[in-house]
Amino acid sequence: MYDHRELAKAMDLFHFEEHSPGMVFWHPMGWRVFRAIEDHMRQVYQAYGFEEVRSPVALSRTLWEKSGHWEKFNDNIFVVGSLNDAKENNVSPDYALKPMSCPAHIAIYKASRRSYRQMPFRLMEFGMVHRNEPSGTLSGCMRLRSFVQDDAHIFCPEAEVKNEIRNFLNMVSEVYKAFGYENFTVKISLRPEKRFGCDALWDKAEALLIEACETLGYSYELLPGEGAFYSPKIEISLEDHLGRSWQCGTMQVDFNLPQIFDLSFVNSDGSFEQPVILHQAVLGSIERWIGILLENHGGALPLWLAPVQIAVASISDRSVAWAEAVVAKLRRIGVRTELVNSDATISKKIRSLSKRKIPLIAIVGENEAANGTVNLRRFGVSSPEEITFAQLEKEFSGKA
Repeated sequence: MYDHRELAKAMDLFHFEEHSPGMVFWHPMGWRVFRAIEDHMRQVYQAYGFEEVRSPVALSRTLWEKSGHWEKFNDNIFVVGSLNDAKENNVSPDYALKPMSCPAHIAIYKASRRSYRQMPFRLMEFGMVHRNEPSGTLSGCMRLRSFVQDDAHIFCPEAEVKNEIRNFLNMVSEVYKAFGYENFTVKISLRPEKRFGCDALWDKAEALLIEACETLGYSYELLPGEGAFYSPKIEISLEDHLGRSWQCGTMQVDFNLPQIFDLSFVNSDGSFEQPVILHQAVLGSIERWIGILLENHGGALPLWLAPVQIAVASISDRSVAWAEAVVAKLRRIGVRTELVNSDATISKKIRSLSKRKIPLIAIVGENEAANGTVNLRRFGVSSPEEITFAQLEKEFSGKA
């Protein structure tokens, strides 16, 4: 079984409803996975010098018109508004539920005067975005109308663009390996027919992407006409164990929106200089990332990511006290643990837990209680092993 919707049902992670097509109803176990991914990515972004922000989910039509998104994505924008605003101020009530976070992060940049000492100025957000995708294109987590992106923007001098591209590709390699993907491919999407800006700026942006990939030793494929309307971009695709390719990470080198929004910073000479904006996402949609992960691993998520990392199952009432003690100790060190002390036989407990793809099952009987040990079973491994609690703790070293 590799369909992420069926796996999510079996593992009690999330479901979909006709009342909110293209939107996910997260169950407690699924939200644990979502939060674990957020927490991991938050640490990675912080390590690379990003500051996390939060921006409004709805922004006015005038801002989206200025950025060009209103014209480009009008059919896919959810429009909301207030009739009271329209009557009182005699203005259009139109607001857009943001389909991406670029204009919001530009607004944060513009809120203060910026100096070269602050550059590169790196912002990231787990941004909830909405896109009114046609109903026929919706496909579980793979195509949604509401989802969360690891939406990041870097404002920097042109001289530092190549180094930021290097950082991005290093982040991609680091993050993808943590999730079990060893290989990825790089494509560079070039200028589309309908676009903002002059050819000179597009020449410069495309050359920076190509030169950075060549300098870093990454082979790439050129995709003429596939860039965004305001910038070319790197597209990162990974391959799952079924041989399918998934386009996930992106980075765009943008000279156009800084011009449109009149962005600047004070350089070392005391004069105003226009920054470049680098639009970046490593995972893309977190919901889609989870769907890909579930199908790639057949639901058997890595230990550090599993919603329940270990279940502790008692054999009888006489071993419940030790099982409870093990659970309490594991929870104190941050391990996502579940206690199973029902009246079911131990074989039924093991079968039920295995169906949920729980990575580790610790069986506790009278002997284990007397010895201060557990009988540890690993998902997909037939032979259990008896280990001490100290050895069990080591299983979670750096993985909890």
